[in-house]
Amino acid sequence: MKASEKYIVSWLNICCFAISLMIIVGGITRLTQSGLSIVEWKPLTGILPPLNEKQWEESFNQYKLFPEYQKVNQFKFMNLDEYKNIYFWEYLHRILGRVIGLLFIIPLIYFYIKKYLDDNFAKKILFAIILVGIQGVIGWYMVISGLVDNPHVSHLRLALHLVLAFLLLAYVYWIKLSVINDSENITDTQHLKHINCILFIFIIQIIFGAFVAGTKAGRLWNTFPLIDGQLFPFELISMKPLYLNFINNMMMFQFMHRIIAIILVAYCIYFFFKTTNERYSKYTGLLFMVIVNQFIIGVITLLTKVQINLGVLHQCIAIILMLLIIQIKHSIIYGNTVK
Repeated sequence: MKASEKYIVSWLNICCFAISLMIIVGGITRLTQSGLSIVEWKPLTGILPPLNEKQWEESFNQYKLFPEYQKVNQFKFMNLDEYKNIYFWEYLHRILGRVIGLLFIIPLIYFYIKKYLDDNFAKKILFAIILVGIQGVIGWYMVISGLVDNPHVSHLRLALHLVLAFLLLAYVYWIKLSVINDSENITDTQHLKHINCILFIFIIQIIFGAFVAGTKAGRLWNTFPLIDGQLFPFELISMKPLYLNFINNMMMFQFMHRIIAIILVAYCIYFFFKTTNERYSKYTGLLFMVIVNQFIIGVITLLTKVQINLGVLHQCIAIILMLLIIQIKHSIIYGNTVK
């Protein structure tokens, strides 16, 4: 591998780390109910937080004008120090978004001037920058859903925000792997179909995970494997027409999250045994171990009514799973040879 390629790989590794950190901080923001603490979106002028007590008071008074304070935190007698705590996580989440944008833009310009990048590679990074910008817009679109009447963000918008974050991470990691090895050599299209199916199911699982988190459905029905003492409660299909249960029924959200988890565990175990003689079996073995641990931690998280530390750990492992799936997919197509 040439020195220029080593620099590019290091740069993309930093970008992947920053995106992963952004996802984790977003999870903490959601679990601590901090997402509605900043009621304005100022992409350029909102870089600095309140810097003195007067500015903090002004920010807090502005927050008091919106539903989350008026319908929830007012009755908890929230004080300024408590407001600062929730402000911190939302502020950190927004600042990380800006930092990620700069992490893409500044090195792109530098490496392009140094002729480390060709036009095709630069276009790939430009697309990633566009995705970062879209992610910021969707993030605000999500937040404003909780600033009018109902002090809760739309779980549908939250799911869109989270899925795009995972896809951005997958895209950048794929680009990084392509720098290391871009010699196409598909040896088994059947295995490629399997990993594509696993990736698809995993994305659906992320969506229902976002639904569970966005509606706080994880703090209900905290038993396993039964829900409300039953395997298939009637309430799962209580809404008409039927499809509404999959976008508005909290019990269905939790049920689907459980069922898809079981399907993923079984599929990943099957896939591991099917690929034990392949050159990328170390990755499918890791996928097997990580998905089993993710399932166990998910059950514990449910039984403990979503303690913050367990919820964050659950999301961290989801990031690892996404990277492993992308690694396996890339290994099937391009092999494991490093330049």
